Amino acid sequence: MLGEITCYLFGGLGLFMLGARSTSEAMQVVAADRLRRIVASASAGRLIGVASGAAAAAIVQSSSVTSVLVVSFVNSGLMDLVHAASVMLGANIGVTITGWVLILEIRQSALLLLGIGAFLQFFSSHEGTRFAGQLAAGIGMLFFGLHLMKTGAAMIHDFPELAGAFAAFGNRDLANLALSIATGAVFTVAVQSSNTTLGITIALATTGLLSFEGAAAFILGQNIGTTVAAQLAASQGTTNARRTAAFHFAVNTIAVLVAAFVFPQWLELIDRLYPGDPRLVDANGYHPSIAGHIAVAYTSFNVMLAAVALPLLDPLVRVVSRLAPEGHTEQTNLEFLHPSMAESPTLAIEQGRLEVVHLAGITHDILHLTKTLYRQPMATGSRIRDRILRKERITDAIQHDIIAFMSKVMPGVLTEGQTEEIRNLMRLASEIESVADYCERLANYRRRMLRMNIEMDQRAMRDLNQYLDATIEFYDEVIDRGRREETSWMETVNAKSRVLLETADQLRDDNLARLAAQRFDPDAGIFFNDMLVAMRRIRNHSVNIAQAFQGLK
Repeated sequence: MLGEITCYLFGGLGLFMLGARSTSEAMQVVAADRLRRIVASASAGRLIGVASGAAAAAIVQSSSVTSVLVVSFVNSGLMDLVHAASVMLGANIGVTITGWVLILEIRQSALLLLGIGAFLQFFSSHEGTRFAGQLAAGIGMLFFGLHLMKTGAAMIHDFPELAGAFAAFGNRDLANLALSIATGAVFTVAVQSSNTTLGITIALATTGLLSFEGAAAFILGQNIGTTVAAQLAASQGTTNARRTAAFHFAVNTIAVLVAAFVFPQWLELIDRLYPGDPRLVDANGYHPSIAGHIAVAYTSFNVMLAAVALPLLDPLVRVVSRLAPEGHTEQTNLEFLHPSMAESPTLAIEQGRLEVVHLAGITHDILHLTKTLYRQPMATGSRIRDRILRKERITDAIQHDIIAFMSKVMPGVLTEGQTEEIRNLMRLASEIESVADYCERLANYRRRMLRMNIEMDQRAMRDLNQYLDATIEFYDEVIDRGRREETSWMETVNAKSRVLLETADQLRDDNLARLAAQRFDPDAGIFFNDMLVAMRRIRNHSVNIAQAFQGLK
């Protein structure tokens, strides 16, 4: 009997988790571009931010995906922290739609949906139809998994000692309430899914193992647990990423503490909002009204949280900014991408964009260090050169890791547009790292000139420095436009690129003329040409970067 209970509970839980994941992934793939537009609209106002966060989280049934989108916009300068916070408040609301979906009684149709969905996935050649099949199969697994969990939970009543273990979760005593909240939080962190916690809460409550009080406490804990996962993901990220995660954690935790102190009054409010007695038992031994009460608890908590926190966003963000101060630690590994994100194309692509911008920022630093190095007297600058070489090795590692990570994402379920975007991200990583490579060459040319005791006249050095300045400015403009996701700017890039090319040709001709007139040390002339070629290569790669940002060949 216990073995049968275990099979039903764990089998149902596994099927439920697969269904939740399949449904979320299908919606992410189908609505990826729409999600970005929805979240981007948050900058129009705080109320719109809440609405966009709710819509995005409701579509993909994942506050994690929404938070990744938010961090992406914050880091690219398209959204400030206040509007990002409003989106996170909305995401808390949007993800609660799962509770309302699970109220539906479609157990008998679940296997049919699963079969139809599998058929469409395996036998349809149309991309949209295949993803619709994945969505249908996911919904089928979701409801059939919930049915199996309910069946297993109902069997536990035959073991009074085992069933009695759940009684503590229904006690309104403050200590037991804290235990219930902590259990909900820990379980959510363990499974890394608030929807999974919701599903098992509904299964336990519907069969009478878990009282409505215990279920409501689990819901409170779930709201804390889902933010811990975001904290872990952002711990090695940028300051803005940490602040966004810190806001989510702090606001949700404070709200849970407040709800715990008004717990009885909150439950009375829920009873008034949703008809039926959660303690009522039907002929099958189930509590038919409790799932609706849990859905109301989940939604009402997050709606009230948003209503209270929205007018206080400015002071809350200031407090969070103090809790997560500015800081930057240079790493030789990926700063944003994590192995678990390879399973979610939308998450992987969004974090890939952030990682590419991170790589571009390090290369920006290398370029400006090179600029400083070339203005130093020949006999000095060894420390600057060492910093250039050290940072260049970091770009090598990041570029390798980006390509390795994206290669793992490529075999997944992707649209043609997502496949192309991943290719562009891999190309961007390679092109940006190539810019850093040529900075390394420029630094080494200076060292070789020093070892060979070769001096370059002031006019030639001035020409090189001016061209390097223009090249760096060109690179920075390309990265800034790409980071902001501007469109239709290749014509401007091509025009500036032609000017740089013409200037380089003129500098090359001037160098040859000096050598022909024997007004220049031949060795210095060779180094001049090598340095100029390296700078031209930076210009070439900058053009390629612009093309990759805009999806051009």
